[in-house]
Amino acid sequence: MEYAIKIENLTKRFDDFIAVNNVSFKVKKGDVFGFLGPNGSGKTTVIRMIMGLISPTSGTGSVLGYDMSKDSEKIRSNIGYMSQKFSLYDDLTVDENLDFYAGVYSVPKDKIEKKKKEILEMADLVGKENMITSNLSGGWKQRLAVGCSIIHEPEILLLDEPTGGVDPIARRQFWDVIY
Repeated sequence: MEYAIKIENLTKRFDDFIAVNNVSFKVKKGDVFGFLGPNGSGKTTVIRMIMGLISPTSGTGSVLGYDMSKDSEKIRSNIGYMSQKFSLYDDLTVDENLDFYAGVYSVPKDKIEKKKKEILEMADLVGKENMITSNLSGGWKQRLAVGCSIIHEPEILLLDEPTGGVDPIARRQFWDVIY
């Protein structure tokens, strides 16, 4: 069986502090998988190791067949990531944020406008393209953030507490967009 993510005995230490201790799991392609745990239990640290942003102290893993310790750039190009804190540029418009992330993810210039249109429709942001991001509500920022994280059509989407800090209606709307 081919797995999208395969983690074996992953551990991360920061000096004497063990942030992640011997975690193992497998995620099949097409599955939705979630971590549950209290604050400080290592969920974000595992995500950062999966993305190749930090190296594990021990353990191994692969993402889409790429070795986490050797192929982090290839892994990152195939992952969309939405952090628990909005990583949008508040002083840019909705459209400018989409352009920026399209550039970060190297979306071919001839596909950018089509992708932006798809995302604006999917996130129900049509008509808000010229709004400054800081003027959007938390729910709208959340929709824009997920749009920015998928503009390059990643094979894997990692969401780190994507509904934290938004009201119940915005939370429901977010999951409607995802599914």
